[in-house]
Amino acid sequence: YMARQIEARTEVLVTTTVPFGVAPHHTSYPGTIDITAEGLYLVIKGITKNLMAHGARKFLILNGHGGNDAALEKVALETFREGGLCAQINWWSLAPVLNPKWISGHGDAQEVAMIRAIDDSLIRSEYLVPFKLNHMTDKLVNTYLNQVQFGKASVKVVRDVRSTVSTGGFGGLDPSLGTLEWGQEMGAAVIDYCVDFINEFRKVDLTKAHAPA
Repeated sequence: YMARQIEARTEVLVTTTVPFGVAPHHTSYPGTIDITAEGLYLVIKGITKNLMAHGARKFLILNGHGGNDAALEKVALETFREGGLCAQINWWSLAPVLNPKWISGHGDAQEVAMIRAIDDSLIRSEYLVPFKLNHMTDKLVNTYLNQVQFGKASVKVVRDVRSTVSTGGFGGLDPSLGTLEWGQEMGAAVIDYCVDFINEFRKVDLTKAHAPA
């Protein structure tokens, strides 16, 4: 959806959406498809490699899932070393930077709001239920899916998501708080930012970008 809006306002080539990603922590939920980090790396690497063979040198990946980061970053570094340049925008992380009220979280109000703006009929209100957390101790309190607060610092403790939170959605606000209006305003702002970024990214001199600092 975002890519189509961006395409209408910029001179970019938008490839087909990759519908699967890296989701090993979620596979206890029926229907989850995890193609592994290696699998996603091979898919994205194949896309960039073939497009580079036809002259493309600059890429922007609009990422929709945090588990994909490591694979995408590996592709980006290899693309750079092969003479290209690869940027990545995680829309859910960008949104609260643009407006602190658009707090992000996994499968919570922010994502519900965004989907409402795209197609409100996709939201099944009966599934917007409160979540239940399974903190490991009174002093090791989950603040995100695989992140616990201990004292003044956060520590990553990796567990299956189902052992952390009952619904799989956690990190921001209760999903029932995600509104159509929020999603419309947030989506427009994120797309505006992406358009502005692309217009500036196009100006990058690749020779200078690859020169030693």
